[in-house]
Amino acid sequence: MENRAQVIIELVIENPGIRYSEVMRQTGLKNGVLSHYLTKIEQSGKIMIARTPRVARLYPCGMPEEETTIIKSLRSETSRKILLNLLGKDLTFKEIIERVKKSPGTVSIVLKNLTADEIVERKFQEGVVLFGVINKDLTGKLAEKQKPKLVESAVDNISDIFGSL
Repeated sequence: MENRAQVIIELVIENPGIRYSEVMRQTGLKNGVLSHYLTKIEQSGKIMIARTPRVARLYPCGMPEEETTIIKSLRSETSRKILLNLLGKDLTFKEIIERVKKSPGTVSIVLKNLTADEIVERKFQEGVVLFGVINKDLTGKLAEKQKPKLVESAVDNISDIFGSL
């Protein structure tokens, strides 16, 4: 048991915000077996699991809530593109659409969520609405660490589509 638990813990430490389904794929464990180990590991205080109706994400225990929120957004392709562009400088809605090459509706929903999560803020400057990252240092540091695997990116893209419905 210890060996499997240690593999899971190391996977979570190396990939904060990893989805339950990705842990299952990378470890080769069946759903019930993984669920058992995660319950034991969570009870031991080594990881925490953020559950939403469609997704369970795993984080090392003790990670600040602000970091988990930013990591969650960085693991979504559209949110990640928007945040990376906003790290350079504050942008208008139109500039964001042009840079991330997504529809205005998609960008609007993602910006609304990033604003609600207090990762991005709206600013009024000389009569123009600009969007900017609130904590650029932390977001930049976390973006550098987050390098999602191709498979996980594909899963996140599909999840983004269904999550917006």
